[in-house]
Amino acid sequence: MKNTSRTYKTLFIVMLTTIGLMSCNKDIDLAPESNYNAKDFYKSENDFTLAIAGTYGGLRGIHSYQYPIVVESLSDNVSTSTNNPYTRLTLNDGDANVLSLWSAYWTIINRTNNILDQIDGGEFSTPTLQDRIKGEALFIRGFCYFQLGWLFGGVPLVDHVTPEHELLQLTRTSQAETLAFAAQNLEAAATLLPEENTGGNLGRATKFSALGLLGRLHLFTKDYNKAKEALSLVIQSENYDMYPDYKDCFLNTKDNGIEHVFQIQYTERLINQGNPLVYTLVPENIRSPQFPSGGRSLWLAVSNDLYEAYEEGDLRRDITIQKGYVTSSNVTDENTLLYIKYAHGTVPGLPEDNDVNLSVLRYTDVLLMYAESLNELEYEVDGEALSILNAVRERADLDFYNPSDLTTQDQFREALFKERRVEFACEFFRWFDLIRQGRDKTSSIMTNFLIRTDEGSGTYVFNDKFMLLPIPAAERQVNNSLEPNPGY
Repeated sequence: MKNTSRTYKTLFIVMLTTIGLMSCNKDIDLAPESNYNAKDFYKSENDFTLAIAGTYGGLRGIHSYQYPIVVESLSDNVSTSTNNPYTRLTLNDGDANVLSLWSAYWTIINRTNNILDQIDGGEFSTPTLQDRIKGEALFIRGFCYFQLGWLFGGVPLVDHVTPEHELLQLTRTSQAETLAFAAQNLEAAATLLPEENTGGNLGRATKFSALGLLGRLHLFTKDYNKAKEALSLVIQSENYDMYPDYKDCFLNTKDNGIEHVFQIQYTERLINQGNPLVYTLVPENIRSPQFPSGGRSLWLAVSNDLYEAYEEGDLRRDITIQKGYVTSSNVTDENTLLYIKYAHGTVPGLPEDNDVNLSVLRYTDVLLMYAESLNELEYEVDGEALSILNAVRERADLDFYNPSDLTTQDQFREALFKERRVEFACEFFRWFDLIRQGRDKTSSIMTNFLIRTDEGSGTYVFNDKFMLLPIPAAERQVNNSLEPNPGY
């Protein structure tokens, strides 16, 4: 994906919307992008249908490159062996990918604000459709503020279309206020969204998508009672289940199935609508039937630390990671570790036509977050939390934990975060999971990782300033009210 950071003048200037229709299942055609003033456009049911599709579409690009490159690289899942400013902890406030990440979320938020400002006056054939689109806009806005909040800390809260001169004077709120606003949006979305989508609406957000993300947000803020409440509603719906085969979670033919609570949608045979993650994650000189056109120059080399975190016999390892590859010069590399999690499905004619979706929320994640909530509230040695953890291990073909193996809350917590690491490797949750364990724990894990002789060898030093991304310098230049994050 071409780096488009230069097209974003500022966070707020990019809030001039360009709407492109995006497919929410793999059979809907995409309308061409058009430039128009959204404020004068949103009147009919069709107008809002096009607008919300374009808003979903905004999620696709940023989660195909900048988000994984930045967020996964900061964690101990990715090796320092490649020339990558994130793995080597040389990140600064002038980084183009961080600016693109910041700008993209604000562009999406502006799209949702355009919809929410006008939808109550829209002309709809049924109030059900009006409620659904309003709920989707709230869901996406809540998701974007959640992402901005945990990645950057407190940000300005913009809940309506705002003149540029006002936007350029906004100040940051606290992280707690930002996340509270995200929670309000997700809560409101859950009251408006349908419990399930089928047919032409397959892949869109549902009530349980909103509740699942709300549960994740409450885990981040350590409000375990609220997390348990939201996540239990997803489980009690009985709309979801774990796929019996772990590999099915990452096959294009199994997208939008019972494992997937919410996915970012990709489709084939349309310009810029495929999932480039398949080849973004591997080196440009790789050649194989799975990667006939190679990968990228900036890719994610998997750490030995992650590879060794898998227990003997864990079938998830070889589905997620490949050891060694053959280069375009027919040279065999026997040691390099690379992510192949999304490369098991149909191989398209062109790399950009991969149509495997990216899961933002899998049901297995809902279960493990629920188990975590139970543990943090009051661990039962042989209770429901242990049963959930063992069910996840059973699918991975691993032995169960006995009650005598995990007798304390701390022991269960350690086992659960270890399980999350290998279950969700390459799904870009590791840095999120590290951050929410707290500064001391994160610093300890990253320091031990970086002193490994096969990783950092003491060359790179973890600084806890990296627990928040820098507010881009380009943004602070046009809005002096945006305070930088500490250390940048």
